[in-house]
Amino acid sequence: MPLAAKENTVNDNTANLLTEVRIPYMGSVENVRILEWNTEVGAPVSPEHVLCQIETDKTVMEINAPASGVLVRQLAEADSDLKVGDLIAYLAAAPMSAAQVDAALGLAGGEPVASPGTGGAPGHPSVLAPLNPADADKASRVRISPYARRLGKEHGIEPASLASASGRVTGDDVLRAAQARVAAVTPIAAPAAATDGAAPTGMASGYEQVPYRLKPHSPRRKVIARRLAETARTVPHLTADVQVDMTRVLEARKAYNGLRTASGAPAVSVLAFLARAACAALKSHPELNATYTEAGLMVWQEIHLGIAVDTEDGLVVPVIRHADRLSVSEFDAAIKRVAALARDGKLTPADLEGGTFTISNPGSIGPVLRAEAILNAPQVALLGFPAVLHAPLAVPDGAGGHRIEARPVLRPSLTFDHRPLDGGAVVRYLGDFKNRLETMVFDW
Repeated sequence: MPLAAKENTVNDNTANLLTEVRIPYMGSVENVRILEWNTEVGAPVSPEHVLCQIETDKTVMEINAPASGVLVRQLAEADSDLKVGDLIAYLAAAPMSAAQVDAALGLAGGEPVASPGTGGAPGHPSVLAPLNPADADKASRVRISPYARRLGKEHGIEPASLASASGRVTGDDVLRAAQARVAAVTPIAAPAAATDGAAPTGMASGYEQVPYRLKPHSPRRKVIARRLAETARTVPHLTADVQVDMTRVLEARKAYNGLRTASGAPAVSVLAFLARAACAALKSHPELNATYTEAGLMVWQEIHLGIAVDTEDGLVVPVIRHADRLSVSEFDAAIKRVAALARDGKLTPADLEGGTFTISNPGSIGPVLRAEAILNAPQVALLGFPAVLHAPLAVPDGAGGHRIEARPVLRPSLTFDHRPLDGGAVVRYLGDFKNRLETMVFDW
């Protein structure tokens, strides 16, 4: 969800009035990182305009302009680590030169002061650190955005070489140059002339002559990649599966939805039944609703259920509070609400905090047979649901034997942290979960 930046004003001269842009308050969030600037210095902005994207400890958020005007100075580079309340930019009512901004701030000769988080006086304006001497002559002639500098480093491109008649280089300029370089890869039938044998930056050896299209990672994808890699590297994962006959669940859902439809209420999903049963079983097996620490296992006394949601910009996990108190119909409404917020990009940091157990439902996307996952740290367990598919099952024939029938079958996967949990605890939980669904003996 886009957040309005915190707004203050400086200078009593209304002709040079500046508006401060600060990192806004976001619940329990304290530290953030600027991932990229979406707005260049000199561009007009409004409260609907995204200035930059920031990373919290859970997700990527957009920071909107606090007022209409012109962005006249950026005070933090992309990849800067900041705190809530830090000053990141200035807006003005009309375009201003760098010298005019300095004058409005009372900076003699544009003398730089401390950057955010470097110990400058509280509330004192901050500016970017000076460029390296080697870049000074280029910078004096070319205006390069922080985002363009970062992309230039990633793709091995000197941004100053891309300057147009306007004297400005943006991130889009660097991306276009990178894509043009990729498009110029020599076909296999006509190998490139002599080279030193080195592959292009980031390319595996042996693929130098294979054409490809570069799809830059979004800020959210970079966050997802970094966190999943860290969790996979530091937590010993194991996954156990169980087979559930879903006949009773589907029969109960059909009857229940018939009553709801007759009264004008919306139908409930299968996921709502699964979530309700998962939380009911957690109350009997609380060690799975926990966080591992070196001092011991923190067993949470409340169940706050994370729901993995697939969005165009990547996976997010909003949290449903006090999930064990919800009925199936309440679960259905809550799941649909947080999923809509996630897909519309309207989640706040508070919507993503404090989860104690997570469920994932890749079966809603396609006929996947297994739902193994990487844990949603710092949780110790995640329950994944593949597709419900018909399969042959041996069922009692009423005469002491069995017969084979095609039944709707779900094979949920419980991925767990093996440090605090052994197989026995996991198998007992899965057995309880299976029994509740196959008998529908739980309050739903």
